[in-house]
Amino acid sequence: MRPAVVREADCPWEGWADPAVHAKSPIRWKLLVGGERTPSRALTVGTCEIPPGAALLLHHHAPGEVYYVLEGDGVSEIDDVTTPVGPGTALFSPPNARHRTRNTGTRPLRFVWIFPTDTFGEITYHYDE
Repeated sequence: MRPAVVREADCPWEGWADPAVHAKSPIRWKLLVGGERTPSRALTVGTCEIPPGAALLLHHHAPGEVYYVLEGDGVSEIDDVTTPVGPGTALFSPPNARHRTRNTGTRPLRFVWIFPTDTFGEITYHYDE
């Protein structure tokens, strides 16, 4: 395996392909590291941006996930435990934990997300609301 260097500014924004999901959750993300883009075999990393007042819908997926908040203010819920989040907050959602994050601030809520998978395409989102 060879190393990879990726700059967030060089990556395209992505969003939900399903218009109904996008209407309820107008978030966007960038894939930084993952089998689709880099030679990583066990790690997928990206950034996510949630606009003010918007939320990542309540959902779960088989792999666990880590968030690290870069900027903005919000509230995250993981298996019915709610906590405020802001810059410097790290969160771990265990495999199949129901979780969501809402932006409660006036500027975008930005965070890094990490999955222990080779590709983002391996992750199947199951919506719980």
